[in-house]
Amino acid sequence: MPPTLFPTAMAADARPSSLLKDGLPCGFRAITGPEGVLWILREGLSLPTDVRIWDGWARGEGGRLLEGPGGRAPVYQVKPPGVGPSVIRAYRHGGILGRFFEDRFLGIGRFVAELNASEHLRSRGVATPEVMALYCRRSAGGFLRGWILTRYLSGGSNLRGWVDGGIPPGPPKKEVLRLAARAVGSLHDAGCLHRDLNLGNLLMTPGEIHLLDLDGARLRNFLTTRERGSNLLRLYRSLAKEAAESEPLGLRERVLFLRTYSRGDERLLRSLWGYFRGRWVLGRLRRALSRRWRR
Repeated sequence: MPPTLFPTAMAADARPSSLLKDGLPCGFRAITGPEGVLWILREGLSLPTDVRIWDGWARGEGGRLLEGPGGRAPVYQVKPPGVGPSVIRAYRHGGILGRFFEDRFLGIGRFVAELNASEHLRSRGVATPEVMALYCRRSAGGFLRGWILTRYLSGGSNLRGWVDGGIPPGPPKKEVLRLAARAVGSLHDAGCLHRDLNLGNLLMTPGEIHLLDLDGARLRNFLTTRERGSNLLRLYRSLAKEAAESEPLGLRERVLFLRTYSRGDERLLRSLWGYFRGRWVLGRLRRALSRRWRR
């Protein structure tokens, strides 16, 4: 079942805690603090509820800036006592809203939706970092600002770094394609469309790829071929951009990816192949017309 989403609007005099309803994922509790501060904490962890400590982590104090994340906001690695290395990321709007509102929101719905999505996916076996806490506090004008704290995965690097300097050829390339296909396939099989599926949000650790930054992820009971294909094309465009190639994968490599992604479902494989074949033909036609026009 899709997670329960929380209200997204808040009256100017309301506290963040007033928006909480029954529906927090199992194993989480809400704690309110002074001046409209709210923590949503995973039970069993000894995380502090000190505003000064959390504000320091949000600024990266005592931690380090992580390079190459796929999201809009800076991401810091911090070390909460008794918990171990963790990652904290601020919520920010994208697009036109980002120009005007930046990191200010009218409610906690977006923050809690990511928490719910993460717990839903982890329950379905999707590799994604464990969310440990949300931190929300009032901002000027009745707005809210929010941060998410997740467990740090040591020894990992995102696929943007893997592509830097050229995609490694041969068996290493095929193995990464298989790992990425399994990761994204499990995501889609769980009914999730990633809002920002790009190389920066695929973290590779030994033997596995993890999905990062589920902010704005949409959950469905079932994904259509068009929804799956559109999300995969977003990832392919990210690969093409980072590799600086219009077609970074050969035909056999695309087949390898789709076969692994489909997990033996021949019907899904055929429908996806038909979806992509039409778009590859259109892409070649556009490039040919563009070259002719430039002449």
